[in-house]
Amino acid sequence: MGKNDELLQILRSDVRPALGCTGPLEVIYAAAAAAKAVGGELKSISMILDRDTYKNCISVATPGTDYMGVTEAAVLGALYGNPDLGLEVLRDLGEYDADYVEEFARDRVDVKIRWDLKMMAIYTEVFVNTTNGTGHVIVARTHDGVVLKEANGEVLYRDETYSPESLTFEAEKPIRKFTVRDIYDFAMTVPKADIAFLAEAIKKNYELAEAGLKENTGSNFGLGFSKIGDGSGYAKAKMLAAAASDARMSGVALPAMSCGGSGNVGITGCVPLVCMAEELGSTEEELHRALAMSYLLVILVKAHIGRLSPMCACALAASIGVAAGTTHLMGGDFDRIQGAIASLVGSIGGVLCDGAKFGCAMKLATGAGVAIDCAKLSMEGINIRPLDGLVGHDAQETIELVGRLASRGMLRADEDMCREIIIREGRIPVEER
Repeated sequence: MGKNDELLQILRSDVRPALGCTGPLEVIYAAAAAAKAVGGELKSISMILDRDTYKNCISVATPGTDYMGVTEAAVLGALYGNPDLGLEVLRDLGEYDADYVEEFARDRVDVKIRWDLKMMAIYTEVFVNTTNGTGHVIVARTHDGVVLKEANGEVLYRDETYSPESLTFEAEKPIRKFTVRDIYDFAMTVPKADIAFLAEAIKKNYELAEAGLKENTGSNFGLGFSKIGDGSGYAKAKMLAAAASDARMSGVALPAMSCGGSGNVGITGCVPLVCMAEELGSTEEELHRALAMSYLLVILVKAHIGRLSPMCACALAASIGVAAGTTHLMGGDFDRIQGAIASLVGSIGGVLCDGAKFGCAMKLATGAGVAIDCAKLSMEGINIRPLDGLVGHDAQETIELVGRLASRGMLRADEDMCREIIIREGRIPVEER
């Protein structure tokens, strides 16, 4: 298989619909899978989560509901979820018994955090107790990646390659063997028919953004930007990125096209490019090539910083994609794209991920705006120079350096941040260090 074939395969596998924020979705999916494994009438649920997944659920709504946090999310998954739908596990959720869900979540759900995990990586373990016994599922590596499934102690599925102590998963991801140059060459040469499927990403993310422009959606950042913007592609990019996040974080029951395991990242890496393509008069093919480059850069960066990271993937990974894609739409070559990436990382490369929440809309808008600024400046020959802070000799070196900082250098910072946020929430005990 040639480079282009492999990159196309990666692009297709990592760009997927996700109904709701992927933090709660992970919990919902695990609970649904455990309940389906054992069957029977629900009696109680116990969960063990990594610190970042728990943090990422505190301030974001379960799709189709007003519930925030993990307890009601798990109950909804166990009662109404369909794990066969993956990250759209609640797609068929209609009317539900809210009183029962809330009472069950309050009285019969137990939650613990695995503070002993050395890595920042996905880990959700759910025990669903029913009249038939106990269903047990561990989801790890990806938000719907089952690595263990049991019913009453009988192993139904086990991924023998998985270990909760392993730090090598991201390092082994296929995208890691490719470079920024490989991704650029792919985006410029792949047959346009092979990336036509990206039109669906544009459609879904744009629909979500339009839903977010309605009154009382999230914190109304998208609506706010619509009132202060000047109608330019730049202003529209910030407005629609924020609006899509407003809708998604508040539980609007429309799917985002996620990328690299994140819906907000999928939105940020896509919607601003649509806005800029409209303003620039770009063709559909040019837009699809820009989006293919953006999404593959997202996947590459996330493979370096980690699927769960102390760095905001919207401000870093997705904004790198937008900076590169916008530069391409403006007629820039590979050197101009590298310059835009350097300026992006050198300016907002250290933005923290402090959990999924309504405020993410501002991070999406900020990342989109800075990315477009970096692209425009690069087209003028103005960039942050090599070896300036986090900026390396080229884009590849820069991404690898930031990845090492995020995946190894910020472990303690991530734990401290999670502790502060979870202690402030006050819903579960936090072990002393």
